[in-house]
Amino acid sequence: PGWESLTLAGKPGLEPGKSGLEAQRLNAAMAPASGALRPALPFVFKGSAEDRRRALRCLTQAVYYEAALEPDNGQAGVAQVVLNRVRDPNYANTVCGVVFEGAERKTGCQFSFTCDGSLARQYGSASWDAARARATAMLRGQVYAKVGNATHYHTDWVYPYWSPQLVKLTQVETHLFFRWPGFWGTPAAMRAPYRGG
Repeated sequence: PGWESLTLAGKPGLEPGKSGLEAQRLNAAMAPASGALRPALPFVFKGSAEDRRRALRCLTQAVYYEAALEPDNGQAGVAQVVLNRVRDPNYANTVCGVVFEGAERKTGCQFSFTCDGSLARQYGSASWDAARARATAMLRGQVYAKVGNATHYHTDWVYPYWSPQLVKLTQVETHLFFRWPGFWGTPAAMRAPYRGG
């Protein structure tokens, strides 16, 4: 099917895709699209002190549970995707809304840690502090240009059904980053106002 079959709200289907060595082979065969990577704009935080506290907690959780064992680059890529989604009108318009979108369902969570029991796992205070520092910097406007306007990512050991329907931008550590094709993958599409919350 074409990319149009994907809902722009990013809700995944039940198709499992490939995994393991087969997934790594398929991922390696898909080259990044030439000229598709454009840096995201700095995130401008608006809202109260309580809004900032919530946003920092949710972004820290995303970085921690998705990439705590990765170097700074991997963590920055995850944070950039979350902030890109906040500005994309196809997703929730708050950091916590993006991170926990679909978490109420057994399938359909946007970030697997929100619905697979990972929230009960702890790596340790040093990892949490590193994730928090990364989240703080990104909420203050730091941009991780290597992933541009990416709104999707997955590790190289899985090959979801949606992977070939999006535009592959790059690989950072073990994560591959993608954006929507056409207008929805451009900076002009990421204009949803952020007002805290």
